[in-house]
Amino acid sequence: MRNRLPLTALRAFDAAARNGSLTAAAAEQGVTRPAISKQIKLLEQMLKCTLMDRFGNTVRLTPAGQELSLSVGQAFDQIAAEANRLARGNAAANVIRILVDRDFASSFLAGHIGQFLVRNPGVSVEVVAERNGRLREDEDFNFRIFYGPHAARSYPGLREDVLCHWYDLTVCTPDYATQHVSNAGDLVDAQLLIDGNYDVWDDWFQQTGQRHPGTARHITHFNETSLCLSTAMSGGGITIGDSILAFPAIRAGRLVLPFRFGLESSQCYSIFLRTGARPTAAETAFRDWLYEVVRQHQTEVGEYLVENGITLVGRRPT
Repeated sequence: MRNRLPLTALRAFDAAARNGSLTAAAAEQGVTRPAISKQIKLLEQMLKCTLMDRFGNTVRLTPAGQELSLSVGQAFDQIAAEANRLARGNAAANVIRILVDRDFASSFLAGHIGQFLVRNPGVSVEVVAERNGRLREDEDFNFRIFYGPHAARSYPGLREDVLCHWYDLTVCTPDYATQHVSNAGDLVDAQLLIDGNYDVWDDWFQQTGQRHPGTARHITHFNETSLCLSTAMSGGGITIGDSILAFPAIRAGRLVLPFRFGLESSQCYSIFLRTGARPTAAETAFRDWLYEVVRQHQTEVGEYLVENGITLVGRRPT
């Protein structure tokens, strides 16, 4: 069994050795000068050697004291470094970094994340919005959320799980529908707002049987669905909105569905999780919460579509 030197005595000795002064050591340790002197004498008695020569308040290390000071200083530095590492590790365990498609981040996640934070005090979330498909594989994120065909490509170190599918719904303001959708259900001089990254207008016309406006149609292109939705809500045209992103505005009455059809998307939102590492409690809590809130959202959307007589066409992949 190892002989253990008293930690209080070692701390007193280390403080005096570093400061070269009993008074300064006492101030650093928050004790009296006699207390520091007493602990050093105790240490010298245990080691059976003189560690310091005293010159009033000033101290000077003996050769034995120099050797012990070096060892004790290294040991305390190592303890401090390990404590900092553990503290960082514990802090990191309560921090969740999420890389998210910009539309999903602004139109869905931002509106719900507060609920997760209230449920999980002490957990911090960092949301980084990115152009869809840029997974930043060389960076460390707990989760990545993007859309596209499921399992279109594999990523080393990541597992892709389906978060949800969605419905593509034509939306515009009530006034715009009155002015640009005829009684027969045709578009009349309408401005089509198109997300260049996800353009399903031709599929929508084909599968719903609605009359295609052809080459005479007016088109405005954007690079994000949220921009299409914002323009539609300002009365600037009609767009096809992802039900995950568009439903809050539909439920609030800011957007309406001028056609009684919805297109079941063949794509989905996927969540990419790290493989090979046991998930932290915070990661598990976030994943479970996200699936819960998405499931609740999908249930609300489905009930709304049924209540309003919206027929869903198209087919999801099995």
